[in-house]
Amino acid sequence: RNYLDWLVAIPWNKATKDSFDIKKAEEILDNEHYGLDEVKERILEYLAVKKYTKSLKGPILCLVGPPGVGKSSIAESVAKSLNRKFVRISLGGIRDEAEIRGHRRTYIGAMPGRLIFALKEAKVNNPLILLDEIDKLSNDYKGNPADALLEVLDPKQNKTFETDLSNVMFITTANSLDTIPHALLDRMEIIQVSGYTYDEKFNIAKNYLVKRVMDECNVENNAIKISDNAIKEIINGYTRESGVRSLERQINKVVRKSITELIKTNKKSIIVSSSKLEKYLGPVVFEYDKEEKEDKVGVVT
Repeated sequence: RNYLDWLVAIPWNKATKDSFDIKKAEEILDNEHYGLDEVKERILEYLAVKKYTKSLKGPILCLVGPPGVGKSSIAESVAKSLNRKFVRISLGGIRDEAEIRGHRRTYIGAMPGRLIFALKEAKVNNPLILLDEIDKLSNDYKGNPADALLEVLDPKQNKTFETDLSNVMFITTANSLDTIPHALLDRMEIIQVSGYTYDEKFNIAKNYLVKRVMDECNVENNAIKISDNAIKEIINGYTRESGVRSLERQINKVVRKSITELIKTNKKSIIVSSSKLEKYLGPVVFEYDKEEKEDKVGVVT
């Protein structure tokens, strides 16, 4: 009964129509991500080739970079620009091969693998599936899930998986390449997503993060304004990271403290300047040493 339910639930012949509009894809990527020019260029080339060949056969992209640089959201933007359903499968800590392939049907209560679950969730047979944290796979006596993924990520083989996966587009993400098995790495094309520069972080904070935090906290127009100098000071003095997660947390903290002050003092609006940051976020965490004008004895250059 369970098996028949799954057979009925899988979208065997439902599919969304691909949109290979490169200009629209470029717009979506630029609107949702600041910087990352090389990454965007590579993704647009990838889509252009797909449009030209009218085939989805080709390398599987693996976005590699430190946490918080937007690897998962890049994959989501690609799905949006292609007009495909987006499904994320987290591979972190998976150590049972059955999670990928499904249990043997001789077992009572046997379940299909996560890929079949993803197809059921997407309700179409050609979604974009993000395999997140592929470098965090582990293994035990029940088998090696990385080996089970070899068939899934091979465009020449995945037609004969538990169900036909040849219409699915896969993108994988990883923090480091060291722990990905060589055979699996061989099936993917690596795109390095490096960290952001100071200027990029400032623009991301000003144009995206502050707005997102204000929306989450339901702050009305101009009730709280964070000055440019304050944003720069948060980047310089309170965060030191490749991505922008910690920066978003600090901005969130500033907004929370500002809301508390608004309610306590019955003010209508508040401007957060760099002089107020020590009150909100505590003493500066990261200080930059100033360059000495002349060498001193015992100081190594």
